[in-house]
Amino acid sequence: MTVEESAPETVRTEAQAGFRDLLAAEWIKLWSLRSTAWTLLLSAFGILGFNCYSAYGDYVNLENFSAAARADFSRYAMFDAFTPASCVALMLSIGAIGANVVVSEYSTGLIRATFVAVPARRGVMAAKLAVVTAVSLGYGLVVVGGSFFVTQAILDGKDVGLSITDPGVLERLLASALMAPLTALVAMVIGVLVRHSFGTLTTFVLAFMLLPLALSERLYATAVLGHLTPYRAWIRIAEIEFGSQPYPWTTSGAWTVYAVWAVLAAILTVVVAQRRDH
Repeated sequence: MTVEESAPETVRTEAQAGFRDLLAAEWIKLWSLRSTAWTLLLSAFGILGFNCYSAYGDYVNLENFSAAARADFSRYAMFDAFTPASCVALMLSIGAIGANVVVSEYSTGLIRATFVAVPARRGVMAAKLAVVTAVSLGYGLVVVGGSFFVTQAILDGKDVGLSITDPGVLERLLASALMAPLTALVAMVIGVLVRHSFGTLTTFVLAFMLLPLALSERLYATAVLGHLTPYRAWIRIAEIEFGSQPYPWTTSGAWTVYAVWAVLAAILTVVVAQRRDH
């Protein structure tokens, strides 16, 4: 084999090793923030507590449900598996971690040293995105899966618990788990754009969390705006809202909202970091 033939393979190997190094560095940075582990741990217990409390409440009061509600209890059981309060708690905790990963480097000036050491900014931000996405996805799967099995075990005491193989259950659990990495990506791009702790968290909470809650489903304009937000998309997939809605939409549309927000957040994080002067 000639030198010319082996060169491309050498370049590829070096590039792969370099990105692995960036992943390792970002992994260390993430866990060097003591708030990361504490936030994940405390929020996981809080979310599990919210869901268990809801499931136990339905377990105790099942006899007071109407005959129709008891006949269609699967919707209540799915509600107990991962409640809206739990989803909000997940968004807040993971959003804080995603924002902190970016903002902490800007506030300390470490981001300048990072880009001096690794001029390829896109590689650095891609590594950040990969590490945060992996950690938040793992967190979402553990918290949502754990909540489901514990809450349904409680409800099984009266033979009304769900199985993961029941129709629609896996899709709803997946939507709940994927809310974690989606939230982290959105918080990261807000952090890159704003670059200040208070401003980032304020913008994230107002735009990503409070706005969807404030948008009414009873008016066409606000319903359409609400349907463009991830939280409302989760509500649709999980079928949390009971009764008919005046402006219904499809679960495929809700999944599209998930995908578009995740892709745009990832792209903007890399592009803004690449083009902005630090």
